[in-house]
Amino acid sequence: MFTKSARFRGLVVFGLVWLCVWAGCRRAPQGVRIDPALASMVPSDTVMLLGVNVESLRNTALYKNLLASSASLRINEFAERTGFNPSTDLWELLVAANRTDAVVMARGKFSPQGLEPKPAVPGVQRMSYKGYTLLGDEKSAVLFVNATTAIAGSTPVLHSIVDRRATLGEIPAELNKRIQLLPPSSQIWAVAVGGLPVELIPKSGNLSNLGRALAGMEVATLSVDLQSGLTLAAEADYRDEQTARKTGDALKALLGIARLTTSDRERDLLQAMDSISVTQVGPALKFNAQMPQDLVDKLTVYARKLQER
Repeated sequence: MFTKSARFRGLVVFGLVWLCVWAGCRRAPQGVRIDPALASMVPSDTVMLLGVNVESLRNTALYKNLLASSASLRINEFAERTGFNPSTDLWELLVAANRTDAVVMARGKFSPQGLEPKPAVPGVQRMSYKGYTLLGDEKSAVLFVNATTAIAGSTPVLHSIVDRRATLGEIPAELNKRIQLLPPSSQIWAVAVGGLPVELIPKSGNLSNLGRALAGMEVATLSVDLQSGLTLAAEADYRDEQTARKTGDALKALLGIARLTTSDRERDLLQAMDSISVTQVGPALKFNAQMPQDLVDKLTVYARKLQER
């Protein structure tokens, strides 16, 4: 027989467990949030996603001190020609890529009062495809799904998205699983599975080196938080430890060369380089950077001076 106190404790424990189940007392889902209107249009053969929370990024010191000021003239000119101001009317960007093509999906206020956009841009044609408006030409265009959702890419790919829209509806499971592991506060993020789409990177020039570094990746994630300083975390899983080691050694060598060629008087740059770490754990390579806001502000001033040269 249970004593009264034992029965009471048992009832309390049972009551707490029941309340937890009833209230959904489980770990809150993590990961960055993607606008459902964009997530529903991700093609099923996507192997890489890159997202930018423009509304959140717009509130960071880096955007206000550098990006907004450096691009203000171009943005104003673009707004006058198209009636769309990216600095105020853009909310979120999502880039989706497969092995051969990429599209840029966006949420924002693309047209006042829900009317069709009417950009005054020379050479841009207004086209219609199965009831949707496209602006561009036969090679590339912008597809307006509605007044707040648009997709930019090659015209044939946009046509295929319209054709398959009834079958679209969710992000591929392998990508979504890794999205849920990213910090929710990230303004910029990326995930890739099954190897990165290096076919989209030029085979010659400076960007070709990037293609070689990415070629051995099987899975990769990136998150950038600029709300208070800079917190950057990137991780890549390679086919084997040897490939990861070679890539890590190459990155460390580049950082070392950059540090050796930087003057001792440029202490801010040296501090920034010292904040970067490259570590290998088996076939995985981790790249991290953590900088306080005052250092980011100093680097912003430095970058602005470079722009003015």
